[in-house]
Amino acid sequence: MLRTNMTYFVLILLYVSSVSMNSLAAEEAGPGYVTPLHVQYSFTLQNRTNKGLQDVQFWTYAPVKQTATQKCTTINTSHPYTMVIDKYGNQVLNFTFKKFPPYATRLITINADLLMSDTPNIMPAENMENYLKPEKYIESDNPEIIKKAMVLRKDNTLDTARNIFNWVSGSIQYSGYQKRDLGALYAFSKKKGDCTEYMYLFAALCRGNNIPSRCISGYVCQNNTVLKPADFHNWAEFYEKDRWYLADPQKRVFMKDASAYVIMQVINRNEDNPMKGHSRFRIKGDGIKVRMN
Repeated sequence: MLRTNMTYFVLILLYVSSVSMNSLAAEEAGPGYVTPLHVQYSFTLQNRTNKGLQDVQFWTYAPVKQTATQKCTTINTSHPYTMVIDKYGNQVLNFTFKKFPPYATRLITINADLLMSDTPNIMPAENMENYLKPEKYIESDNPEIIKKAMVLRKDNTLDTARNIFNWVSGSIQYSGYQKRDLGALYAFSKKKGDCTEYMYLFAALCRGNNIPSRCISGYVCQNNTVLKPADFHNWAEFYEKDRWYLADPQKRVFMKDASAYVIMQVINRNEDNPMKGHSRFRIKGDGIKVRMN
């Protein structure tokens, strides 16, 4: 009986300790980040040649350091890394293998702890000019897109964004995964696309109405999970009253369930980012094959 009671007491202590640690992490992150989430993902690197390779480098994203709805608190990996954080908050992990033997494989595993929020927190209005102008795939200066943006305009930002969301969600047919980006103008003219084209068109119509909007890559997950390549997803955000709000026209989710959206990248054309335009990972090493597990 004594041993049973002691075991029960230890379990209670462990539970209280766990709750206390989560509460402490939430307090340190800020009052708006309260939902803990743990994600894991991994990559297999394989040397498919009969030669030893030197200084093989691999880059991939960790969850964005902080957004209106997430804060990445810890990152643990199976191999040492260095990190670059760009001006958008994107965290790029760099793994270097000085020697990579012939036909060898390396398994890189990444664990990240986050604190999430369904209600967006106030974020400073930084780099807003980048979220208002046209760019590759976001052809907000196209006459037909401008015309449609004017038709969808309402009396205020929120109603305009909701009207744009409803039109994109209802007018574009999901075509299934497309290997390459096609852009807002393609989605507008063809009335079809994958989640990427929904995202670009929503952003273009927002920018056509002078509403800051940005494009996001990541994963949708309700609970602690292992991220899989098939779950990779793109959506958008728009800025109103010092907050970024979620808009996922392909999944028909607007301004809700933000704590289920893990942001891996704020998509941009920043040349300082070592990913060089790659959406999930980048490799430097002839003969190295990479797959996300």
